[in-house]
Amino acid sequence: MGEKQCRRKAAHAAQGSTLRRASQAGLESLRLESGLSRREFAERPRIPRSSYFHLMTSAANPSLDYIELIAERAGVDPLKLLRRPPAEPRPDIRDTWAAR
Repeated sequence: MGEKQCRRKAAHAAQGSTLRRASQAGLESLRLESGLSRREFAERPRIPRSSYFHLMTSAANPSLDYIELIAERAGVDPLKLLRRPPAEPRPDIRDTWAAR
């Protein structure tokens, strides 16, 4: 592999952040489906609010273990969390987290 190709791959990796964006989209989708505010949503899986808000920034770099922990506490398969399609808010199911 040539030096030019290596630089492109490194640049793509630095800008890619595909898993970060997928985890953010999955969390936001789950939050919207639950009809909870960001603050309420962070409290349900016992994530510090500051950590949850940081997870939603471009500076976030959550470990796979942390994503797995959040998914487990939310009652969602971690792989499904990373593949969740965007959701519309559904305030009619606010209490689904209470049952988990």
